[in-house]
Amino acid sequence: MVMDLDPTTRRANVYHLPPRPEDPVVTFSPVGKGSAVRFAVGRPGECSSVFRVWANRGKFDVYASIRTWKDLAKYSFHESGTYVYHLSSTEHAGAKWVTRPDPDNRRLHAWHRPEEFVPGWTHLITFIVPTEDVVPSPGSGWDGAGGVRWIAKPDRIDTVTEFRVDLADAGMPRIDGGLPSYLLDAGIVDGFVLSNDQIVVVTMHVTRLDPKRRRWLRDTRAECMAMVPDDFAMSRELGPRFACPYLQPDGRHVLWDISPSDSALTE
Repeated sequence: MVMDLDPTTRRANVYHLPPRPEDPVVTFSPVGKGSAVRFAVGRPGECSSVFRVWANRGKFDVYASIRTWKDLAKYSFHESGTYVYHLSSTEHAGAKWVTRPDPDNRRLHAWHRPEEFVPGWTHLITFIVPTEDVVPSPGSGWDGAGGVRWIAKPDRIDTVTEFRVDLADAGMPRIDGGLPSYLLDAGIVDGFVLSNDQIVVVTMHVTRLDPKRRRWLRDTRAECMAMVPDDFAMSRELGPRFACPYLQPDGRHVLWDISPSDSALTE
């Protein structure tokens, strides 16, 4: 894909390549009131967490979080190049459920802006949702459901949906590639234009859950289950989730969004 920025409206037209069609696939608007991007896998009542990406008008920093984390935690991608995963407040009631390197510090992890993975494109964060973890939870996803980009749950259970959040320069092409046995589906979710004319783009990619990642998912789920405190609600109605940060071998920072074991959920 490639994006052209209109200098007058500051709207970015997104085109697929090649060949370039006459009309854009989608158009992104400048940051304004209500321009946060919200997206999830599934549908209300059977869904992943709802993810949120936003920026403030007149600022160049980008933020990402899970909607139910309001006032608890977020990712902050600063213009300075410092990227931070941190609590919003150590006083939040949910802070006790977050494993912290330093219990007295809000910062969970920090890193520096990575090198561009192709010219003009920088990776911020990827949210990964295993298809097997998109499970019925009658009370989940209904709040503000109309403002969420719902991505259909894949038919194949041995897959994951990756939401990749990137920062791009207008006019710089990005060509996605992958073996047919790996990349099963892909598309543009949403985006917006920052005050410095850079563009935040969210894309989705359905990929196979290979044996290595399946083992990691199994072990991580077991570790999370072992750490569940007695006062953590495991009601199927509420749809509890585990958020598991991970640094991939390719250097990408990701957050896995997984469900507790089905047998652990209460009716």
